[in-house]
Amino acid sequence: MEILKEGIKYPKEWVGSFTNVHKFAHLAPDFLYIETRFKLSILDVLKSKNKKIVYFDMEEPNRYFLNDPEFRREKYEFYFDKILTMCPYTAIWLNKKQGKERRMPVFYPIDPDIGPQKMKKEYDVIYSGGLYDPWMFDDVKAISKFNYKFIAHSGILAYKFLANNYFINKIRSKFPKYKIFEAGRKYITESNIPHLEKWNIMSKTKITITHSIVPCPAACLKNIYRADGWQDNEAFRLLPRPNIFSPFKNFIDTLLGKIYLVPQLKSRAFEAALCRSLILCRKDPWNVIERFFEPNKEFVYYEPGKLAEKVKEILADWPKYEIIIENAHKKFIAEYTTQRFFEKYLKNIEF
Repeated sequence: MEILKEGIKYPKEWVGSFTNVHKFAHLAPDFLYIETRFKLSILDVLKSKNKKIVYFDMEEPNRYFLNDPEFRREKYEFYFDKILTMCPYTAIWLNKKQGKERRMPVFYPIDPDIGPQKMKKEYDVIYSGGLYDPWMFDDVKAISKFNYKFIAHSGILAYKFLANNYFINKIRSKFPKYKIFEAGRKYITESNIPHLEKWNIMSKTKITITHSIVPCPAACLKNIYRADGWQDNEAFRLLPRPNIFSPFKNFIDTLLGKIYLVPQLKSRAFEAALCRSLILCRKDPWNVIERFFEPNKEFVYYEPGKLAEKVKEILADWPKYEIIIENAHKKFIAEYTTQRFFEKYLKNIEF
């Protein structure tokens, strides 16, 4: 197995940089493996070498959100002989549509050799990410009542009621250094720190807040509608179906920052399991996390709007939840390491 090293677009400090699949490359058949966003134009050269190509797509189903051909990569869809995808619903949809099992739904692999050791807990609860939706803002406010950590990634840290408002975003883009309407910024404890440092903090924290959804702004609907048969993808089942009034409604919703929910498997649950921090996951209409961890045995749900109450409940009965943490860690080591990823999806891959 050869791993693509040229034309990579992702930064070093990204969760996909910590798979370390290269450690097992010599044990795999002869094919080219790509696991990050890269310059798609090089595919024309790669395909001419007549080598099988396996792509690990970490951006489905949200690659349909944008109109950018480099992000959607529809032109290059059939350049890949196999696609490992984070979205089980997109895998089912496109395998059926294309009449071939080209996609395999997978998990987030992490090399445990670079993970932190078991550490004494110093903090109650942690959330890492951006604030792209009002409920995310509410959740960070909720955990700020405890001994918490909020590690902000690059991205919008928007004020609750104006998270994706068209006009507000225009104003903010004109005056980027003034952090206009970014009330969430005051809750930050660390920002854009190295990934391994984040894991160290997570390992010192009792509870890690996770979710398995991605906000879909109303402005993105028209791009999703461009995908033939999009409505057959279970990931998009809560999106409105277009009708004659859709252009006007979508215009208003875009101005007001309307957000829809779409499932997206995140790395945070696997990272929390690695770091021995309790996975506290927001309940949603899909609950894709249950494909990998068992509720109340390896992770715990919280209901939307009731995060603070759930955190209090957990902290008041902590020994009970320490068992759940150890169950999740054992499950991760047994099932979700890079070695298991390689053995399950790459070692004996069939084209």
